[in-house]
Amino acid sequence: MSESRGLKRPHFFSGKLLASADLELEQQYVREKLKRHNRSLHGFGIVSGLKVTINSGQIVVEPGLALDCEGNELAIEVSQTIVSQPGDDWRAAFGNVRCVEESAGQTTASGTAEVSPLARILIESFELVVAQENCNRRHRHLRARWLACGLPHALTIAKLLHGSQGWRVDRAYRPPHLK
Repeated sequence: MSESRGLKRPHFFSGKLLASADLELEQQYVREKLKRHNRSLHGFGIVSGLKVTINSGQIVVEPGLALDCEGNELAIEVSQTIVSQPGDDWRAAFGNVRCVEESAGQTTASGTAEVSPLARILIESFELVVAQENCNRRHRHLRARWLACGLPHALTIAKLLHGSQGWRVDRAYRPPHLK
């Protein structure tokens, strides 16, 4: 991905009246700088953890950290069970994690939940899904680093195979890792 587009940031000075747009632009600038850094210097893949296992028919992802192709950090702090299940007619499936941003109400000082759309907080989180597509397919590997494409898509962290005993994790599949 070409990193040639310039980033916009507000110019602050004494006496400037700050508007919400100025603060949003400042946050957007800092977030995009971090994502650009992650994409350009690190690429994409698993930083640590995120081992996938199958326990009692449930697909479990252990805690860990990864970077997706956009440069988002995907942090899983406690073991998670993937809720979506592979189709019965699938022979193979892929465990994927993707970045999601959720909006939540803000609690006021009196302890009541604020319902105004203007009084919202954003939560950066993740979503674990099972799909038939390997989202890492067609990505290039160069000098021990996976090159990020910059597009918003999930990161495939495991391949699952269906056999007579049910689903199992394919240990031959190697998800992208960052060094």
